[in-house]
Amino acid sequence: GCQVRCVIGHSKGSASILNCASHVSIQELEDGKDVTCKCFVNLAGRYRVPEIHDPLSKFGEEQRAEVMKTGFVEIKSAWGDGRIFKVTKEDLDAYKLQSVADTPKVLVHLRKDSSIRVLTIHGHQDEVVSVQNAFRFDEEIANHSLHVIKQANHNFNGIKYLDEMVEQIVSFYKSVYNET
Repeated sequence: GCQVRCVIGHSKGSASILNCASHVSIQELEDGKDVTCKCFVNLAGRYRVPEIHDPLSKFGEEQRAEVMKTGFVEIKSAWGDGRIFKVTKEDLDAYKLQSVADTPKVLVHLRKDSSIRVLTIHGHQDEVVSVQNAFRFDEEIANHSLHVIKQANHNFNGIKYLDEMVEQIVSFYKSVYNET
């Protein structure tokens, strides 16, 4: 048996980990269950994802037609590394469901005092998701820690701030589980 003790999400993935944290909090507070995963890390997450968003709008007309016809489209990596991603209609539907997530509703269970803890790490120079989102999480979540990296962008400048991020996450993890 393996136990998940910490979950980390970046950007849009943070919506998923906060949703998970909310469900774990419900198990603990309302169902009285002892939970093993109490540590959640939000990296550059958006406080509120726009409620109406069609992921197909990101594709050109030909790509949209191909998805509708074949059920998938292949996308070349924007990084120029030769990778090709197969995006299916199901992927787009799941993305759309995630996009309608209403953060305040998810966070209602994290406003209560529980053993669930959330760390937000955000770059002050984030050009994709404003650092104001991090401050909003800090206001809304009861057991929340915030670490802002002054010169970091949305992707934390590649690996430039990796050591600082790992140090923060490990320290946070140890504090959650009272480890030294």
